[in-house]
Amino acid sequence: MTKRWTAYKIEIKDIVRGNYSNDGYVKYGELEVSRARVLGSVVSQMVSEDKKYGFFVIDDGTETIRIKSFEDSLALIEKTKIGDIVDVIGRLKKYNEELYIIPEAVQIITDPNWIVLRKLEIKKQKDELGIKKVAESSEENLPAEEEPVPDKTDVYTTGPKEKEYIAEEEVIEETVEDTPKSQTTLESPKDKLIRLIKSRDKGDGVEIEKLIIESCINKDIAENILNDMMNEGEIYEPRAGKIRLLK
Repeated sequence: MTKRWTAYKIEIKDIVRGNYSNDGYVKYGELEVSRARVLGSVVSQMVSEDKKYGFFVIDDGTETIRIKSFEDSLALIEKTKIGDIVDVIGRLKKYNEELYIIPEAVQIITDPNWIVLRKLEIKKQKDELGIKKVAESSEENLPAEEEPVPDKTDVYTTGPKEKEYIAEEEVIEETVEDTPKSQTTLESPKDKLIRLIKSRDKGDGVEIEKLIIESCINKDIAENILNDMMNEGEIYEPRAGKIRLLK
């Protein structure tokens, strides 16, 4: 399996408003994010007549960003349509002052619970990384007329759009509390793969291809998750084509 940098689940605002390095990453707290995983709605899409270039714009409720592909991976753009909820894994790039994503995998999501789950995952991740405290220093880059958000809020940027987002976060959290437990414990793709590996490994590992087929997870998404787990030392290959969890 090819070694890749971890694709971090991240809100789009933390990409487009982050400090992009010429080395190809955005600072996210103490992390250097060169591959990102974003979830949102497709709000516009275009494919050139000669089929050599295309893009779609994704909106996650915090900001928008373009997902751009060229000839070799244009199918990832063509399979989407306006209104789709998509989960995108890709590399960050910047050209002519525009920060965008070159996709490696695009999965169309049909279960809206994924949106709630992703927000909770990112909130937990920010708490663990102390992102809120680190990002407060970026307020000096905001327009002078905007006033800082009070400390009691759950976000760390300011302005009208963020204030709307605070209200949205509150609504989502209230909805989660009122939702039956079975709906709020939605199994993530990674958790599903781990569960299947545990149940199918009889001592000599699990075949990767069979695992992906049984999981019913998009092949590109599953391979990216497994690559990330390999890079993080969560799994290993006892022999080619098979994987095991590290105890």
